[in-house]
Amino acid sequence: MTDKTCCVHAEQRAIMDALRNNRDKIVGSRLYFMRLDKNGTSSRAGKPYCTICSKMALDVGINEFVLWHKKGVCVYDTEEYNMLSFQYMKQVGEIQHHITLDIRKG
Repeated sequence: MTDKTCCVHAEQRAIMDALRNNRDKIVGSRLYFMRLDKNGTSSRAGKPYCTICSKMALDVGINEFVLWHKKGVCVYDTEEYNMLSFQYMKQVGEIQHHITLDIRKG
């Protein structure tokens, strides 16, 4: 499981809004992401980590993710963002593959 929250992410909301209002412009587009605190002050976004949002962006044809880091603005190809997100999740142990074999004799 990659997301333990019950909310819709800002990236998901932006994608849904674009599909609703600008469907013809979403393929090849850029998705800009930055964080806002409770006062509306912007802060750095951090590194790619959300596989839910990256998969959704790939599915609808978004070409690039743009994040604001300590070193400045970074533009990621969406496939690269997706790959980095999966790598991050593996590092923190969120992605686990389990094979369970249950053999019962009747």
